[in-house]
Amino acid sequence: MNNFKDADVVFVADMFLEDFSGGAERTTEALFEVATYKTVKIKSSEVNQELIQQGIDKFWVFFNYRGMDHNLIPLIVANCNYAIVEYDYKFCQYRSIDLHKRETGNDCDCHEQQLGKIITAFLHGSEHIFWMSKEQSGIYHERFPFLKDNNQTVLSSIFSIDDLEFIERLKKAREENGWNKNHWAVIDGNSWIKGVEESTIAITETFPESTVEVLGGLPYHDLLKSLAEFHGLSFQPLGGDTCPRTVIEASLLGLELLINDNVQHMNEEWFAGDVDQIESYLLSRPQVFWDTITKFIERDIILSGYTTTKNVIESDYPWHASIQSLLGFCDEVVIVDGGSTDGTWEALQFMAEDEEKLKVYRLKEIGTIIDLQFLMDNKRQ
Repeated sequence: MNNFKDADVVFVADMFLEDFSGGAERTTEALFEVATYKTVKIKSSEVNQELIQQGIDKFWVFFNYRGMDHNLIPLIVANCNYAIVEYDYKFCQYRSIDLHKRETGNDCDCHEQQLGKIITAFLHGSEHIFWMSKEQSGIYHERFPFLKDNNQTVLSSIFSIDDLEFIERLKKAREENGWNKNHWAVIDGNSWIKGVEESTIAITETFPESTVEVLGGLPYHDLLKSLAEFHGLSFQPLGGDTCPRTVIEASLLGLELLINDNVQHMNEEWFAGDVDQIESYLLSRPQVFWDTITKFIERDIILSGYTTTKNVIESDYPWHASIQSLLGFCDEVVIVDGGSTDGTWEALQFMAEDEEKLKVYRLKEIGTIIDLQFLMDNKRQ
């Protein structure tokens, strides 16, 4: 927090690599390490209204944010320039449509519920969405077609240069020293999605002469060292895994893969190539991320005017002259009508037809939440 004032970019996440060595945290850290701007890390639980107001002139990037008060989302949408790196399926209360089905016995309908609407409003209000896989983005687009209009990129999992070089050294040692030809690895993790039992069964059924070893509880680099000694990796996740790093690491090491369709990046062109193509793709992704952020940070500033109206015709207020004065020096003017019944709303719509810089909206209520569509369309430039 001490560096917040001087930062240009704010990374928000539930946890960072120093807190937990998970795939999402390693991707976040790899992006942080090569930041091209002064960047600060903020725990999602630390985000509050005061911090948002202090950071209006910064660019925010939200990763996992379960620990953040979701009531702050309208404030962020309306006042902040931000991007979202979407690791899973946050519109679902289980963050996985497959786990939703597993736990409740019913298909996920969270996209029709308040949580789904808030989360996707947050996504839609962003300057850019970064997905982990094409299939993940397709699942979002199917449920929320309006997200197709957003600026977005399939980013994939991100690896640091040091980790890629470490994997390369292990691959060379593996080629020089050989490996156990009939030995297969299964990765044990704390998440339900890893499908340890299913991964083991897949090996015994497909390669009955092979031996299986379950790896777990090892520090990251020790796990890679152990993995390099195996012939192959079996990974049979029980639900959609957006871009599992373990599969990529095994492929870079030269292991044979036994995976299922829940590995959502498996059919993407970059992953179907040889090791050099995969590595080249991974090396390019941090630059893709920061080049995208740069476009928003260094764009020309637009001067916007804003005012509200309600029954201004009835009150004989000089609303037309007031709006014309704003149009004289603003690049755009946003008018929000609070529910006029005296013809004000219709007059504003008529005026907007002839004034390209004028945007008019009608504020309404959705339960206790301000109309997020208005906030998304009128966020601060």
